[in-house]
Amino acid sequence: MKVWLKLFIGVIVGVLLGVFIPLSDNAGMIFNFLSKLFIQIGRYTIFPLVFFSIVMGTYELKHERKLFAVYSKIVVYLIISTLLLVLIGIVTAVVFSPERVPIIIEKEAPIQYLGVQGIFLHIFPTNAFKVLLESGSFLLPLYILAFFIGINLDFDRQIARPSIQVFDSMSRVFYHGNSLIVEFFAVGLIAITTSRIFYIRINNLEIFKQLLIIIGFDLFIVIFGIFPGILYFFEGKINPYKWLYATTASALTAIVTGDEYVSLGMLSKHGKENLGLKRRLGSSVYTLFAIFGRAGTALVTGISFILILRSYSSLELTFLQILWVAGFSVLTSFALLSVPGMGVYVSLSIMSGYYGKGLENGYLILKPVIPLLVSAGVLLDVVTASLASYIIGRQEGLIDDVDVESFI
Repeated sequence: MKVWLKLFIGVIVGVLLGVFIPLSDNAGMIFNFLSKLFIQIGRYTIFPLVFFSIVMGTYELKHERKLFAVYSKIVVYLIISTLLLVLIGIVTAVVFSPERVPIIIEKEAPIQYLGVQGIFLHIFPTNAFKVLLESGSFLLPLYILAFFIGINLDFDRQIARPSIQVFDSMSRVFYHGNSLIVEFFAVGLIAITTSRIFYIRINNLEIFKQLLIIIGFDLFIVIFGIFPGILYFFEGKINPYKWLYATTASALTAIVTGDEYVSLGMLSKHGKENLGLKRRLGSSVYTLFAIFGRAGTALVTGISFILILRSYSSLELTFLQILWVAGFSVLTSFALLSVPGMGVYVSLSIMSGYYGKGLENGYLILKPVIPLLVSAGVLLDVVTASLASYIIGRQEGLIDDVDVESFI
């Protein structure tokens, strides 16, 4: 059975359980625990997989003299995709103008995330081995160390050959381990989906209906219209929906879990098996997009913050306010290096703090609907990463065509 179909069945079973199981504290606690457990299982092999694969991918790209070409295109697509999706989000939010939501007077402890100084101190600790002991929320230090090792593996191939064999072997071992998790993750999606449905049943989200409709509309036109159009018109009029079908499992995982790193495991597996991406490309593009590429999160953040501004003021938004929201939505999306699972929430809290003028806790009015906003953002993040990897792979000849019948 195809992986995406197993995942889809898992989601359906989870929805049915979430709808028909009576709400109770015990049921909520059990499925909340199982949800967290399976998300951690989904992340279980990500750090070692990324570490060994980046070492080998960097070495192979440098050996083929494609390192600069690949990484420069990753940076360009990171920036372009973020600007494009923020523009789409801002335009739809201004045109459709969601209704104001009631202001909630609520205090909450400040959200913990690494500042600029903390990020650099974590990337370059006094002992390089410390990055191997990072928490499961900050992938960048491990990436930097792996990249550093990779570019130094070809200084003397005779001397480095044993190391290359070790890194290559471990990369394949953890790829196989990740594959096992991917194959059986449908069981996890049952628990995670049930927990999400419980949350929706407990919280009254009716006041956020227009916000969710606008975001849903953007998801639809981007995933089924704009992205396939880009692929069709700029990549030789190929069938774009073959690419989209290949990304189905990763998209399902993203929207249910709302977690960048769990989705990274799915992308790594399906990028190779369905899209035919070679390891040296998939390892770099997927990881960098999971760290920096939060274009979808930026889109959802921009729409949501416009709603916050409208809710706190009866006046129409000015052009400068809209420009400020667009700019900060882009900037904060690149600041979520250590936030794999709550990107929209952290972005909104940062923007509320910088905007000031009594809006420091403005993001709290959206707290009930945050899990859905996070999932929507991660879905677009993952689909964007998949599209960028496919385009770069075709442009750099780092992709092998796979028949639809052979998709996993």
